[in-house]
Amino acid sequence: MPTVTLTAVPFADAAKAFLETRKPYLAPRTFRDYSDYVKTLSAFFAELRLGEIGADEIRAFQKWRMARAGASAINHECSLLQQMLKRIGRWNEIRDQYQPLPLPKESPHRALTQAEEEKLYRAGIANPAWEVAYCAFVISINTTAGPGELRHLRLMDIDADNRTLRIQPEGAKNEHRIRVIPLNQSAWQAVEYLLQRAKKLGAIEPHHYLLPYRIHRAKYDPTQPAKGWRTAHNQLCGACEITVSPYAFRHHSITKLLENPTISEETAEAIAGHISPRMKKRYSHVRIEVKRAAVEALSRIAPKKSA
Repeated sequence: MPTVTLTAVPFADAAKAFLETRKPYLAPRTFRDYSDYVKTLSAFFAELRLGEIGADEIRAFQKWRMARAGASAINHECSLLQQMLKRIGRWNEIRDQYQPLPLPKESPHRALTQAEEEKLYRAGIANPAWEVAYCAFVISINTTAGPGELRHLRLMDIDADNRTLRIQPEGAKNEHRIRVIPLNQSAWQAVEYLLQRAKKLGAIEPHHYLLPYRIHRAKYDPTQPAKGWRTAHNQLCGACEITVSPYAFRHHSITKLLENPTISEETAEAIAGHISPRMKKRYSHVRIEVKRAAVEALSRIAPKKSA
């Protein structure tokens, strides 16, 4: 669609047309993310023309979205809007007036306490409505897999004979996030349950997703990944009076690995795929004590000095 047309049609139509022009240059995962951004932006700007959007309208959008999403998600949506405004030559007029939302300096994720972990185990088993959220929780804390990685698991990523998961996130920017993780008994039981569920929902081919996309209540598309399980996650955590995001379970799992002095940092990173320098630094005192014990052992076996 020519640029002049983008300015002449309602925002929702302009956004769809713009996205189609970008599709050949985007990875599949990025295209899906952009499609979600378009839906959100269109819900707010609706019939407004692209050329009518200025700094005041963007600030109004930010305020509207803050009741429903975090700063990072909102900034990503505004970034797509910025691309559209650049396309029609309007961005330079408002760029100095635009302010992205500030991001928190510290990660909002935290490790669970032992009591919280046990609460989630008990509550999740008791309510079938939370089956996906519960299985995601169990797999995450036992493998370090994040929610995005779980969403994109395909049947071919699961090796039932060796009980392993191959984590290969779509569009992964860090090659170290691609890894094979052995499953302990708890994780395997959760994966096995999801495999049975996936089969019932039509996932039978190797390329089908373990967590199929729900079209409506009783219809699923196994060729697309589920959008998520945020509602069930919030209900599960709410029942336990715990406030954490689904990604916090990966953080919890990494924390347990780093706190264990018998697990090397290299092994922890081989399982997790990537551990931030900040987390490594936080648990460096555990590592140094292991190293101290190792060098002390060396001194005990050193040859004695001759008289």
